[in-house]
Amino acid sequence: MNRPRTGTDPSVDRLVHGVLQPGFAGAQRPPRWLGDAVQRGLGGVVYFSHNIGDVATTAQLSRQLHELGEVLVATDEEGGIVSRLGARGGSPHVGAAMLGRVDDADATRAVGAAIGADLRASGIDIDLAPVVDVNSNPDNPVIGVRSFGSTAPLVSRHAVAYAEGLQSVGVAATAKHFPGHGDTAVDSHVGLPRVDAPLELLRERELAPFAAAVRAGVRCVMTAHVIVPALDPSRPATISPAVLSMLRDELGFGGVVMTDALDMGAISDTIGLGEGCVQAVLAGADLLGLGNPVLGADRPDKDERIFTEAHSALSAAVAEGRLPVARLEEAAHRVRALRDWQRTRPATGPTASQPDGAADRSVARRALATRGTICLPATPLQVVDVRRRRNVAAGALPALTVGAVLDSAPGSCLTSAFVLPDAVEGHADAADGPAALTVRPDLPTADVVVTGSPGQDRAEDEQLQRCLQRNPDALVVVVGYADGTEELSGARRVLWTFGDSLPTAAAVAELLRR
Repeated sequence: MNRPRTGTDPSVDRLVHGVLQPGFAGAQRPPRWLGDAVQRGLGGVVYFSHNIGDVATTAQLSRQLHELGEVLVATDEEGGIVSRLGARGGSPHVGAAMLGRVDDADATRAVGAAIGADLRASGIDIDLAPVVDVNSNPDNPVIGVRSFGSTAPLVSRHAVAYAEGLQSVGVAATAKHFPGHGDTAVDSHVGLPRVDAPLELLRERELAPFAAAVRAGVRCVMTAHVIVPALDPSRPATISPAVLSMLRDELGFGGVVMTDALDMGAISDTIGLGEGCVQAVLAGADLLGLGNPVLGADRPDKDERIFTEAHSALSAAVAEGRLPVARLEEAAHRVRALRDWQRTRPATGPTASQPDGAADRSVARRALATRGTICLPATPLQVVDVRRRRNVAAGALPALTVGAVLDSAPGSCLTSAFVLPDAVEGHADAADGPAALTVRPDLPTADVVVTGSPGQDRAEDEQLQRCLQRNPDALVVVVGYADGTEELSGARRVLWTFGDSLPTAAAVAELLRR
């Protein structure tokens, strides 16, 4: 494949490279095109789960990239259900909803530092976390348990503590998704959400946690692909000069603005990836996330083709005079300042997570909520999983807590109420649509019913009700976003976990053994 060029000016070509942050295929070594891009000034890369091996393998990959140039390595490591390091075995860290429920800022800070230690051990510079969205809409399909809660003061406290924990061990934190993705009922992976709140409410609710994070010194902010008419009636925030000017001028943020993945439907299905890149830089973004190129790949070189499309669009915009070189220089200055901050990190970073995971285990235990008798017999159980909706940012439905329930009674059987498609993070397709999922006609009488976010999906709620009609004493395990008081079709016995993680599964197993 021909390498992208920007006229005859190598300095401009380097600036164009500097605003790009692609994903790529491979976990052992950088592909040739990526190594070339790093040497030509690539700003950053993003690891997805397919890039992650064990700690030594991932650290070696990061070392190879860092030796090629001054590239910043980032990944989504939120704890809980969105964990790239824990994509295969599960995250050793609790998620935001559990931290918010316990509401112990010191514990959140400790968990943030432990996550940062894991990232440092793998050679990762930036955590694309914390989620700073206020989950004010219970029907939100993509935030949910990734949020610290439904009120601005709660989210603000924990966003600050989490970012402080990460940055205390030398990993840059990223407050996302500006100006707020919490009051939406559409997932920007598949559509274009709107937040129709008036400006006064936006300032009090959506913007307040970002303002708190900025005051606390968060190094990066990630934009959301959402339309907020009170700020800009026509452009998604990622490509809106008005929205990003508010972040700079009103909130006073001077760090790196990076975009959410530009291959998401809200951008790629409207103006397209290349034009989205151009408009995002013009709006004020400094690093452009290009998304997970392995997903839905019809050719093995899809990662390079996505990068080339983005690079070519930006180069053409410079050549045409649409994109001022000064805007690229401004972005380069901010990314360089972030690299300089990275160089102040201790020469020897901390080792991967605290040996006993004390903070995570404590939070997981304290976060659980119950109604009725929770203990289960030691005889084999019929466990029915009625979850239908997955969180696209996480990938497949979390299964750690379900595993703990099954392990509590050897010989237990798991049946899913719906035939679900295979799934990986960051990618949605037609199989995720409501009409595409098949209901299993003959479900066993359930001893345990696993459900997600109550009230969010009618078909799921109907299957829960069906199970409880057959056995009103079945234990209902709620693993999605909830407040811990839901009626749940009159369920007598309920366990709310507020997400999923290895510590959550251990806490559930401990509770079931009492």
